[in-house]
Amino acid sequence: MGVRLNIAPSFTSIWSKETRLIVANHVSWIDVLVIQALHPCVFIAKSEVRRWPLVGRMAKACGVVFVDRNSSSATRKMVDDVASALHHGYCVAGFPEGTSSEGHDVGLFHANLFEAAIHRDVEVLPLALRYTDGDKSNLCLKAAFVGDVGFIESLHQVLEIPRMTVYVKIGKTLSPHGHSRRTLAHLSHRSVLNQLQAL
Repeated sequence: MGVRLNIAPSFTSIWSKETRLIVANHVSWIDVLVIQALHPCVFIAKSEVRRWPLVGRMAKACGVVFVDRNSSSATRKMVDDVASALHHGYCVAGFPEGTSSEGHDVGLFHANLFEAAIHRDVEVLPLALRYTDGDKSNLCLKAAFVGDVGFIESLHQVLEIPRMTVYVKIGKTLSPHGHSRRTLAHLSHRSVLNQLQAL
């Protein structure tokens, strides 16, 4: 499998501040590797990832913030953990849709994650991710981690892809000033959607 990254605009000047909340549309477990290639981040993941073969152990060792989406107390802890990571100068990345898709569209963003950015007064950096077959414009649907596909099956599908291009479009940073978590989530969603449509 060959993976090519196509990033716009150039991201060399984007990271003048390391402490940021990065949000993106969610297509695949590969999203984490793509964003890590841009900048080291602490990631937020659903609690099920802990049980994935090998990946779960690696995630725990890397300080991933896990969240049980069916528990309000776990969601509160996630917000506190993200705020703590931001307070200590880490860049944090998450996928506010709360689920993955084939990449045609961007689902509504859950607002909880943005509370941490407001609490710690850090900017939000929206990213749009699009996977295509090689250099073609067709979506690479085998990369999408959706439906009833398990991680091992998805891993095999991805390894069988001969060539894939991941397009990353970086939006303008959003200040949390004057926003509620819902309005900041809405602005971030609109930014990611607009960027995805432009790819």
